[in-house]
Amino acid sequence: MSSLVPISLAALSIALANQVYPRVPRPCPSSAISTSSQPNSPISGAPNSSSVILSVLYGKRAPRYETRETTAFFEAQHEWERVLEPGATPPIDLIPLLKYVPVRWAKWKRDCARTRKLQRDLYFGLLNETRERLGRGEENGCYMEEILKSQEELGMDLEITGYLGGVLIEGGSDTTSSFLQTLVLALTAYPKAQKKAQEEIDLVVGSHRMPTLDDLDELRYIRALILETHRFRPVAPMLIPHATLTAEEASVSGYKGYIIPKGATIFVNVYGIFHDSDLFDDPENFIPERFLLTENGTRPGVDGSDLRHNLPFGVGRRLCPGIHLAQNSININTMNLIWAFQFSPDTDASGNPIPLDTSAYQRGILTAPEPFRCTIKPRSKERADIIEQEFFEATDTFKKFEYGLSAEDREFVAKSRAQE
Repeated sequence: MSSLVPISLAALSIALANQVYPRVPRPCPSSAISTSSQPNSPISGAPNSSSVILSVLYGKRAPRYETRETTAFFEAQHEWERVLEPGATPPIDLIPLLKYVPVRWAKWKRDCARTRKLQRDLYFGLLNETRERLGRGEENGCYMEEILKSQEELGMDLEITGYLGGVLIEGGSDTTSSFLQTLVLALTAYPKAQKKAQEEIDLVVGSHRMPTLDDLDELRYIRALILETHRFRPVAPMLIPHATLTAEEASVSGYKGYIIPKGATIFVNVYGIFHDSDLFDDPENFIPERFLLTENGTRPGVDGSDLRHNLPFGVGRRLCPGIHLAQNSININTMNLIWAFQFSPDTDASGNPIPLDTSAYQRGILTAPEPFRCTIKPRSKERADIIEQEFFEATDTFKKFEYGLSAEDREFVAKSRAQE
């Protein structure tokens, strides 16, 4: 199983990156950032990136932020992130005696039990829906259908299968949504960077069509802006903890000669790396131009060969298996947002811009901005019309993933497709 499943995941990611995004119509207005149609609305919830991964994994989309699966996922995920935060639970692996502390005296046990129930209700609920749909012959080609068909061959029982889907939802939802929220925060707080990106995309794409992934090669500044967003506020500041199987000698410059013992837990402090003033000029500010000067954004003359562009996606053999899908999702959404919208700060009673706090971030192993207010407006009526037309043309694609919707979701979808 351990050899078959990762290969399948990698193949899935590459196939989706190369095939799905180029042929699926560009995201509709609600597929990037969940916000109200009114100016000065708070950016706080989750983008519909969760809908993409739900469609890929379970063949079921989430039309709204309030869709049951979306709210259930983010409730479970935020509880999970709090449990995983360093220091949130005692070191039971180092002090096994702690596991015998009665539940009534151990808040961490109650937190873990609540998180486990939230996760299992969602993961196994989605798995059972997929199994039932398979039994009715209503396949739509999603990934978990293939896993269920090959369950015996892969040697996977129900428990492993359920948590495989759960891990993939976690990896494909909160991470992309957090990146996009940071992107909007940065575009709002740094208008000069936004203006440069808009000028570049207008020159390459124009105003008569939406961007495609084929345009990215010609968008040098926007590629730098994406890299700077990863550097400025990495989604996983300490990545996901790793453990050594054997004692190893460190090979990274500055640590050569040090022995990492077997079984050691390793945290990679990417936030610290990306904000090291010895490596980066003015690391606390959002400056995409740094990636135009040097390959890894480091100060000219500094050796940045130990860095790489995909460092925010992990290290070692356990690098994110969905990296290709995630990068394409980030790329197309970034291009669409810059092409379509103007982001500006909220204003006070006198009409003066209210400064944004770019360091106000939620706590947890994954992190995103605290809710903030800004104004989001289409850059022109022509662009707004194109967005709506793209959404209507995506109807046939979306319909394949609209099984089991609630009455509220069906009503929302119907109203969304009612052209005036």
